[in-house]
Amino acid sequence: MAPSSKSGECRALFAFDVAQSIDLAGAARAIHEPSTEGKLGHTHPAPAYFQFRPPPLRIVQRCEPLRVGKWSTGLTCELVLFEFGAVLVSYAIELGAELEECLELSCALAADTSLEQAARARAVALAKAIDAHVTKPGLAEVFEDYSVFRLPATLLGNDVERFLAEQGAALAGILRAERAALSREVQTDALSVRLQYGPDDLTLVDWHAAVVLDDQPEDVLRVLEYANVQLLEMRFLDAQLDGALEDSYRSLTRREARHLLGPLALRRDLRRLSSMQLEAAFLFERLGNTLKVSGDQFLARVLRQAGARFRLQEWNDAAQRKLAALDNVYDKLHDDASTLRAEVLEVLIVLLIVFEIVLSLAGD
Repeated sequence: MAPSSKSGECRALFAFDVAQSIDLAGAARAIHEPSTEGKLGHTHPAPAYFQFRPPPLRIVQRCEPLRVGKWSTGLTCELVLFEFGAVLVSYAIELGAELEECLELSCALAADTSLEQAARARAVALAKAIDAHVTKPGLAEVFEDYSVFRLPATLLGNDVERFLAEQGAALAGILRAERAALSREVQTDALSVRLQYGPDDLTLVDWHAAVVLDDQPEDVLRVLEYANVQLLEMRFLDAQLDGALEDSYRSLTRREARHLLGPLALRRDLRRLSSMQLEAAFLFERLGNTLKVSGDQFLARVLRQAGARFRLQEWNDAAQRKLAALDNVYDKLHDDASTLRAEVLEVLIVLLIVFEIVLSLAGD
């Protein structure tokens, strides 16, 4: 996406899950808009292996400007496709360099729903256009939205500590989308995730928004995009596991079907449960390996700190507990299936014995 002609901009991000997986090479052939591989540019020294694997596909589409309060989005928007089935839609809004304007826009975005609806429609249209190159298509209800405010590094005045002391209240308001005055405790919490590569840049990350003061921010922005997509997928996985646990509970308590179908009903339940476990395991693997947190120490810190702010570890722990519960249910169903098979075999053996006795009696 072209840089803003003004001194700053806001990027409104919306992430959606549209499929189990996307063939990025096939998708690139199927679309007609300009597209590129979303590789990290390495604006400072870093090993080449610190990259997305595979790189997401970034697509630029023309769009009508959308109003958010007194602001408008640009004439283009960017869609980013990830192999594990996520699509991120990004709108750019030009800004000046005043923190007061950023605060007003942050609050306006928090109250706005039109951008999310437009982004969802674009994600749906793109998914249809690449339908032949996706596995298990379907737009999930869950989505993630996030705002990244990029401002010129000159605002820091070569003194980050002084800048934070003077503008901390305004920055916390931007990060929390809150016009009202915030307590010292809330301000401290909002500004607690602070990252710097050098003395003339600053990145502040919170759960609702981030503020990036950097003249070369693209790599940081892409890592923040990826962290939001990770959060989306963890929330999506959590919802899927909740549904799987409910289905598993019904399977354990479904007595009528077992009496009628015996091991066949349990075999069907085991296949479905096993499929859920495999899908969850594959999603974990893809999320963890798309971007390795090694090599570029600064970007790795950005990813770790953003993940901590988004509580990704807590989502991960909850998913692991639910997967363990599914494993227990699987073992229980497997034991039930084995017991039923043994009972059926016993009945068949008894019937064969009875049949042989009847035949012998009939022969006499």
